[in-house]
Amino acid sequence: MKKFLAVLLLFLSLGIFAQAQQETPQIVAKVNGEEISKSQLDRLTNITGVILTLYRQYPRFAQMLLTTDEGKAFLRAYEREILESLISWRLIIQEARKRGLTVSEETLQAELEKTIQGILEKNDLTEDELAEILLTQRGQTLEEFRAQIQSDLEERLLYDLLKEAVTAEVSVSEEEIKAYYEQNLDSFKDEEGNTLPLDEVAGKILVAVTQEKRDTLWKDFLKKLREEAEVEIYI
Repeated sequence: MKKFLAVLLLFLSLGIFAQAQQETPQIVAKVNGEEISKSQLDRLTNITGVILTLYRQYPRFAQMLLTTDEGKAFLRAYEREILESLISWRLIIQEARKRGLTVSEETLQAELEKTIQGILEKNDLTEDELAEILLTQRGQTLEEFRAQIQSDLEERLLYDLLKEAVTAEVSVSEEEIKAYYEQNLDSFKDEEGNTLPLDEVAGKILVAVTQEKRDTLWKDFLKKLREEAEVEIYI
């Protein structure tokens, strides 16, 4: 166990994938020329935090992840999966900016203040207390924290704008509503088992079919975006 504790401490200080400094890639991928750094990936995977949590509750499991080839392979696969998600996100934000989509400063600031206030209320903190915690535990100022949240919020809002733009032209015909109704009659029964007439459920069907078509269109759009992108991965 002492040996494993030493391994855990080494992991916490250097990371499970650390090699000699000259061999450690600081850039893990490029997406249409835009770099994704190891620190960006680490922030999303939070492998160190995951391992530490596991060690506190399931030490043998944590030990296997860190000291066996299978465990290390699993962690690498997890890291690669998160990287793929990050690549997809980068592609979405790039496309949104390419189309000239923007978030108004008024909307962005309103969302930022709402988020900060939510953090304070959830943790029963004042702004000064939050600032102290950030500085002592993360070496980050409140201004830096706000800037990080603002950047994340802007990208989330750009995601929503792009998805709306891509799927806005989806329409559902009366024939499609009728076909959906006939194919799912068992879903449209009252408490006594009687089939509800089409005109009573048409609105519900419209919403369901519209969402289904939008999801399919968005999925196809993302697939095409990935296929046409220039992506280089270094891990």
